[in-house]
Amino acid sequence: IGQLVYELAGNIVDAVQTDRAPIAATQPQLGIYSGHDTTLAPLLAVFGHDADKPTHDAPPNLEWPPYASSMRIELLNDTVSPHPTVQPSWEQDPAHPSADPSKVPFDERVRPTNVPKSLYQWTSRRQGSGPTEQVNPRATRDYYVRVWYNDRALLLPACRDPGAHHSKHGPSVCTLDGFFKQIARFAATEKETRVECLAS
Repeated sequence: IGQLVYELAGNIVDAVQTDRAPIAATQPQLGIYSGHDTTLAPLLAVFGHDADKPTHDAPPNLEWPPYASSMRIELLNDTVSPHPTVQPSWEQDPAHPSADPSKVPFDERVRPTNVPKSLYQWTSRRQGSGPTEQVNPRATRDYYVRVWYNDRALLLPACRDPGAHHSKHGPSVCTLDGFFKQIARFAATEKETRVECLAS
């Protein structure tokens, strides 16, 4: 399931970058994947995984996906509501010493490796000076993600953090970084998938 999660993260990154681009660009408004219960069940485990618990379980009170089940992942943009006023707890953790994201162990990742640093950069202009690149770990704070399963909004464990969900709609509407934190340890490249499979 790691490669699918990695691809989903990449699709969200593309959508955010296109939305923020200074020149209007075409971006698909909808992506559709077809799968089976054996696809949905691992995805539910990804979205229900609580890093504070030792097991990788699906969200509580959910059974094996019945016939005709569906999942919907929405990328939302809200520039009006107040942003979370506190930092998520993981932003205060010391950064991993490796500059190469792929060298960071899966369980220490705060975002998938295909989320580029440029997502957190923008060009600013100060009076009397040229453009400068600035980095802000909360530069994506206008973007949110909500995951639906059979028309029920899921509560992702990483989004319970006060700084990781929408200030008005609560934990079912994750900040983009909260969503990335939830899926980071499961998003794997093709190469990482091969290595993990050979190791197990």
